[in-house]
Amino acid sequence: MAEIEWRPWNEETFADAQRQSKPIVLSLTAPWCQFCTQMDEQTYGNEAIAQYINENFIPVRVDTDRRPEINSRYGQGGWPSTCLLTPEGDVLFGGTFLPPDQMAQLLPQVKNQFDQNKPGVAQHVAQLREQLKQQNQTPPLDSSLQITHELVRGILLGVMHNFDFAFGGFGHNGQKFPHPDALEFIIEQYSRTERAGEANSDLRLMIERTLRGLAEGGLNDPASGGFFRYAQTPDWREPQVEKLLEDSAAMARVFSRAYQLLDDDQWKAIAEKTLRYMHESLYDSETGTWGGSQYADAEYYAQPLGERMEWNPPAVDDTLLTGSNALAARAYVAWWQATGDTPSLDIAQKAIDYLLANILQADGAIDHYLPTEDSEDWQGRSPVGLLSDAADFCGACLDLYEAGRGAKYLDTAAEIADWAKSHLEDPRSGGMFDAVVRPDAVGNLRIATKDARDNFEMADALLRLYLATGDDEYAKAAQRILQAFIPLLPQLGFFGASFALAAERALMPPIIIHLIGSLNDTRTQALLTAANKPYRFDKFIQPLDPSHEDDAEHIENLGYAKPTEPIAYVSVGPTVQEPTTDPVKLTNLILTAGV
Repeated sequence: MAEIEWRPWNEETFADAQRQSKPIVLSLTAPWCQFCTQMDEQTYGNEAIAQYINENFIPVRVDTDRRPEINSRYGQGGWPSTCLLTPEGDVLFGGTFLPPDQMAQLLPQVKNQFDQNKPGVAQHVAQLREQLKQQNQTPPLDSSLQITHELVRGILLGVMHNFDFAFGGFGHNGQKFPHPDALEFIIEQYSRTERAGEANSDLRLMIERTLRGLAEGGLNDPASGGFFRYAQTPDWREPQVEKLLEDSAAMARVFSRAYQLLDDDQWKAIAEKTLRYMHESLYDSETGTWGGSQYADAEYYAQPLGERMEWNPPAVDDTLLTGSNALAARAYVAWWQATGDTPSLDIAQKAIDYLLANILQADGAIDHYLPTEDSEDWQGRSPVGLLSDAADFCGACLDLYEAGRGAKYLDTAAEIADWAKSHLEDPRSGGMFDAVVRPDAVGNLRIATKDARDNFEMADALLRLYLATGDDEYAKAAQRILQAFIPLLPQLGFFGASFALAAERALMPPIIIHLIGSLNDTRTQALLTAANKPYRFDKFIQPLDPSHEDDAEHIENLGYAKPTEPIAYVSVGPTVQEPTTDPVKLTNLILTAGV
């Protein structure tokens, strides 16, 4: 039986296509994707179609988890994405799931057009390239644009406008995605009204109705825990039974934040259950990291809960994805912040340490994934230096630094951020590209693109680095990122929530906690736990160990007296409050600072 002879995306594959003058069938797929499996069985598994593709096309398969930079340029809005390309990588056709009859009709049409109408194809390619050029042209950065509270309020109104008051969540198009950034933004906004003594009941309703929909609807697996990618109905029912590490990690973090702020045990229970799923289903205890996803298996998830335990669970893709693992580590840190559960902090640290040893390059660039030794890697070498990984990993390192796990995590975050500023920032228009721009790259990879959310996450990490180091180059870089996207905010709608969070950090007087004491002292650890316990988005915790040379110099520069016991100073902008050695008092000081 004929099978498609899939090839990887690389220069050699495209050179062969050009040498043989054959168009390319590009299949963008994912191991967790339910419809991808169906298309493999129904369409690519059709012997006649497989034979026709092998004889007349160069078939290329790309794992979107491993090559997100290809997906961002060729994805057709869902998975699978199916593209027919010229040998140079220009799109002749783009679609998603194609059943056998449609594919059988399409392939000879495109092949005939490619072979018999070279001028028409050349004209199409020229028009397409000009269109892509126009789409990616951005004006020079307007440094006069101001990051203002009005921008944040505008995004808040957009989030509220798109809120589903019937079932919670955001958007009104039928399908329901969790949108954790929008939810965390609402949590942050509500916390400010609560501290001011004017708790906004509408914002609280938005938080609780959405959390309840997420917890009780079909998106949360009632058996093993974890969250599916999205629901196909507005009331969170009929989930698309695909589980990604990054989705469950984001949900664990949001529910931990909600418990931290609202002190409601039902949100604590969901966060704990989600982390348990990650640990029991995706975790590798030897490396301390998590697999990227669990395969979709509609038949398995359709079983009654009592019978499902008799079935073998869907397989796990054990690919170590850097960004997803960083998000998982951040979820465990958030759980520790909310509960004081120290073993969770140890889990987060172990994961980040393994990543540091295996994916961080000497110059500060990061590998996107670590291939498994016992699996054939169809995607070639891991892409290096993706903005998404840099932003997520910086955030995780800074979380560990604030948790008192050592200055090396601050140093690592700075190293990665410095690399991103040097290699990814657009010097003309501001913002950062999703990957290093290489004019000689294959196909559309030579086209520079910018992902809004990844830029906002990096801006937030840069602002935290500024608070930790006092180096205003980090603050300036964050400002350039946010300024670059101000003209695009009306198009982003509630997807601008992460812009609003970064803008809030830039605008609000920071609550900085300088915590001075040996990190090996249990009294210092008690203060660290107390400092991390209260929810305040605008706080930054800086542990300073007098026995550490750089920390000792920083303590002296700050003008603090040499302590006789671990002590904490809380400042709001330039105003430093009376120091304390009492963990309970420290928590209260943080909650009331600036109010």
